[in-house]
Amino acid sequence: MAKIPLKDFGLDSDYITVEEAKKMGWRQNKLPPNSGLASTAPPETVFGYNRPRGSRQIKRHGAYIVLGQVAPSSAASGFSGEGMLSPTVDIVVGRNASARRGKGPRKQTVVENNFATDAARVYISRVADLDLYFGLAKKPTADADAKKARSGVGVKADKVAIIGREGVKIVTGGMSGAKFGSSGETNSLGGKIVSQAPKIELIAGNNYQGVSGIAKGDATRDSLRELHDIISDILGAVNNFITIQTAWDGVLGVSPFPHYAAGAAPKTMGNLTMVMNSLYSSRLNLMLWQFNTLNPAGNDYIVSRNVNSN
Repeated sequence: MAKIPLKDFGLDSDYITVEEAKKMGWRQNKLPPNSGLASTAPPETVFGYNRPRGSRQIKRHGAYIVLGQVAPSSAASGFSGEGMLSPTVDIVVGRNASARRGKGPRKQTVVENNFATDAARVYISRVADLDLYFGLAKKPTADADAKKARSGVGVKADKVAIIGREGVKIVTGGMSGAKFGSSGETNSLGGKIVSQAPKIELIAGNNYQGVSGIAKGDATRDSLRELHDIISDILGAVNNFITIQTAWDGVLGVSPFPHYAAGAAPKTMGNLTMVMNSLYSSRLNLMLWQFNTLNPAGNDYIVSRNVNSN
């Protein structure tokens, strides 16, 4: 809720709410200074930002655009701190907003970049280690390429929305159909792109535990259809067995006993051709189904090798 300086009422204190001011006789025929009402200049805590000397800054009411050599925290941090050319555009609102349990920085203090306590940020850099800067969970296996300097764009806020009226695409890898010499498109340092299909990782809770490839829609659908057919064949074999057994039971119910021998041969032949052969074929199909769809070496493996989630 917007607050109004009490000095507007001749009182030496901090601020009161608009509703409290109305009770004291304030009328909205003018906007008091530093009230923040109607998008005017709000009251602010005066503090400083330790801007890196290799950068320039645009600032207005807690919103910053810093351009140049912008380290992720102190001036000695990141690749710019190591002396590497690392041009960066750092767009920040609410520096240290969550510090002191949401009270923000103290008056007359000087703060650094802080990817944990700053309210919202878009960080665009020619050379960065976004996993390190934003404190992302480490992969359980060593990934040397993730530690190398790369260009990067990091976005962080309490909530982030990406809206596309006619669709949203998340794409990895180089450009399609573009020619950039014999080796094709490179990364920002002129090196080879690590993989033809770099992974997309959707990690909830910033925790790699339980991360695995997601199921591929078409492959999973086709796999379930194939499994349905195999189960149908097994059920058909069971039905044949019941039919043959019922006929045999009918023979057993007829006397005299010599009828048993006459009925045994058809039952045995029926079990061989209509039950055992069908079950053998179904078992073979089930083995092939398991290998092709549930084994990473299978042609129709239902787990994505390029999109992971937990």
